[in-house]
Amino acid sequence: VHSRGKALAKDVDFDKVARRTPGFTGADLQNLMNEAAILAARRDLKEISKDEISDALERIIAGPEKKNAVVSEQKRKLVAYHEAGHALVGALMPEYDPVAKISIIPRGQAGGLTFFAPSEERLESGLYSRSYLENQMAVALGGRVAEEVIFGQDNVTTGASSDFMQVSRVARQMVERFGFSKKIGQVAIGSSGGGNPFLGQQMSSQKDYSMATADIVDAEVRELVETAYSRATQIINTHIDILHRLANLLIEKETVDGEEFMSLFIDGQAELFVA
Repeated sequence: VHSRGKALAKDVDFDKVARRTPGFTGADLQNLMNEAAILAARRDLKEISKDEISDALERIIAGPEKKNAVVSEQKRKLVAYHEAGHALVGALMPEYDPVAKISIIPRGQAGGLTFFAPSEERLESGLYSRSYLENQMAVALGGRVAEEVIFGQDNVTTGASSDFMQVSRVARQMVERFGFSKKIGQVAIGSSGGGNPFLGQQMSSQKDYSMATADIVDAEVRELVETAYSRATQIINTHIDILHRLANLLIEKETVDGEEFMSLFIDGQAELFVA
């Protein structure tokens, strides 16, 4: 419906578009197709291809590409391994969101991005299992783990700061709000603000409990994060050959889609979840 009146190339697969746009309203989809049409016109194309739709989606989600940004080879390498770490850990997490695309093209404040395709059902229900949240934290930490494994502890960067914020936020919600802590129990403590932390929205938390309880909460949060970090480390060390191959491919091409990522895996070596 939202593509009516627009010439589309044969490679456009709306099933794949739907998997990458869960939660989009009709207006959002209309905006997406309009952005894709603008990109096609700028590229002197008579039809909108899957590339224009993909680029338009990423522009809407993460901001425009910084095409003129000067990036050193060392930074490109570091960003490539960082994003490869996210993708690799995400791909090997059971029942996690499929890998849709990995890019080291700078956008907004990000040096690179790894896109996952969350399920429409999960977004609509707003329900997240404990295992999903644990997987989400491990995926978010995959970038820092890759940096540490490849470049050493002394050469890790501040590039994972937003990842740490996301992980800390999710872990604290698990303890304070969702009853996922044995020591705190099946209760909600603290006064949480609005927003959905799983969609990257800010969710504040004000402590309304004792210092003794605060110490327990902090310890539980730290344990959740450390466990997630250990899981990510195990995956990256076990499949480091694929990490190298993906990072090198990103350095060469800048962007790798889910299907191409899947081709890096040797048949039978690991189970991969891609969009």
